[in-house]
This record gives sequence, C-alpha cells and structure tokens, in this order.
Amino acid sequence: MSGTDDITWTKLATRVMRGVLARKDQNYAALASELRKLGVEETARSVEGKVQRGSFRFAFFLQSLSVVGAEYPSQWRAIIETPGTWEQRASRVMEAEMGMRPGMTFIELSRRLYGIGVIIPTHSLNEQVTSGTYPLTLLLQCAAVLWVADVERFIDRSDLYAAAVVSSPAPR
Repeated sequence: MSGTDDITWTKLATRVMRGVLARKDQNYAALASELRKLGVEETARSVEGKVQRGSFRFAFFLQSLSVVGAEYPSQWRAIIETPGTWEQRASRVMEAEMGMRPGMTFIELSRRLYGIGVIIPTHSLNEQVTSGTYPLTLLLQCAAVLWVADVERFIDRSDLYAAAVVSSPAPR
C-alpha cells in the first residue's frame, strides 16, 4: 500500500474516533481521564496525538467506546462484555466477524485485502488478529471487504468503499 493510500485509511480512523467523541460530547481530556480509570495511562495530549494521526489499535478504540458510553455493533456486545483484556476482546471481535462468513480464513481475508491494495501477509494478519494488536484502520479495511453489520454506527459504507477504490491497485 502506498503512503497516500495509508493516509486515506488513517484519515477514516481519525474521523471515526472524532465522530464518536462528538456524538458523546467528549473531548480528549475527558477521554484520557476515563481511560485512566481503566488503568490505561493516557494524557489528553497523547490521546489527541493518536486520534489526529489515526494510528491507534482497535483495542484502544473499544476501550474508548466503553468509557464514553457509546454503543457497539450488536454482534460485538456479548464479546465486549466477556471478561478478558481489551486485546483479547479485539481479537474475538475480528474472529467473530470472520466466522460469520463461511470459508473465511486468514488466507482469504489477506487475498481480499490485497484486492483493495492492502498488502498484509497472511502470517502477519493472523498474528495481529490473534494477539488483538491490529489497528482500527485494519478493521475498517476488513469492513470494506467483508460485510460488517452496523459499521454505519461509525462510518458510512460509501466512505469505506471510496477508500477501497483509492487504495486499489490500478488496472493493468
């Protein structure tokens, strides 16, 4: 994926998080304060930096949704409410999304992502998902190639598809 394409996805991640904060009338300082109650050591400045860069893990996004009282997609609710680390929850969310599609493997998901210009080797995809350390951008990219129900809580599908078109390799 080229730098321009990467920027497209990180801008979407930024918009998603800003949208959540705006809908819940929260700012970076309030989010950082609430995250500290979960044991996540963040300052208003560090949260703002992550959000502005669009470079944060999906687990951080789930933590943020939780502390501001935002709703999750319905298929994630039971997963989020299950005990475990936020990384384990992030892992289970992606695995559940993949599990809703018969035959969806890391090989197939990697192939689909490649089709929109997201180059992530199968072993790396598997490792990131299994460890729960993948970024929100990867969840958004997966939402562009899989049908993730209720993703509209955070972003319009048309914006996901537009990002996919921008990052897709040019036809030969």
